[in-house]
Amino acid sequence: MRRSTLPAAGQASPLLLVVLALAVAGCDLMTAPVSPRPSRLSRTPEPVVAPSEGTDEVPTLRPDASGTGPDLVDAANALADLDSYRVALVSTGLVPASSADGRVTMTSTLVQGDAPAAKFTMIGVDGLEGGRLDAVVIGDEAWLKPGGGRWQKSPGGAADFDAAFTALSPIDLASGFDGLAGDLVAGARETRNGIAATHYHVDADAPGAAAAGLSAGTVDVWLAVTGGYLVALDVAGTWDVDGTPTPVTLRIDVSHVNDRANGISPPA
Repeated sequence: MRRSTLPAAGQASPLLLVVLALAVAGCDLMTAPVSPRPSRLSRTPEPVVAPSEGTDEVPTLRPDASGTGPDLVDAANALADLDSYRVALVSTGLVPASSADGRVTMTSTLVQGDAPAAKFTMIGVDGLEGGRLDAVVIGDEAWLKPGGGRWQKSPGGAADFDAAFTALSPIDLASGFDGLAGDLVAGARETRNGIAATHYHVDADAPGAAAAGLSAGTVDVWLAVTGGYLVALDVAGTWDVDGTPTPVTLRIDVSHVNDRANGISPPA
């Protein structure tokens, strides 16, 4: 089975793009193109290559899933089919953090379709002024509030977020654990975050876990019964980070799917 190692948590800026991209998974304004599944999560954006005219090259197709379990990449991409949703993320060991315990949190709301918008709050990421960043993006306009400061309109508007929203996508984060897909075991249907979901589980004793990068602990995934999109991901264990076994936690929760209360307005 493909080994899905994660890069070390020593680089703040590229990884921040990963988290931002995850925050806005599927938003029409900010959707990254589907690329071939990488062998591991990359924190370095791929170089932007302008399409050439008159090329005879055939686009590289994304390979089929190697295992028999759920496709985590497809599950992340399926969020693009929703009208709106919210995401909550808590992580340690994966994101350079300003706090002593290494805890990073993020909450976001995404509205998709003809009038895309997003707002998020990120806390604890190393390098953030005051340890916090709030942002709102509506159409082509954007506002930022670093630390405990005041809201300020971004001169470049939504374009200032292009790198975060297009260089890396939730595909990259999900692919980091997709090597476990063949060992994920489906359990009972449960209600998770108010959504009917199928619960999948794998632990480090599974036949392909070590080869995928999980040497201790567990990974749990919840996928929506209707739509197959990612509802929750809970990682708690030791993961191969650039060849080094590293204690990591990652919890992602998707909620308030297609909720009318997900409306986003410019900051006051």
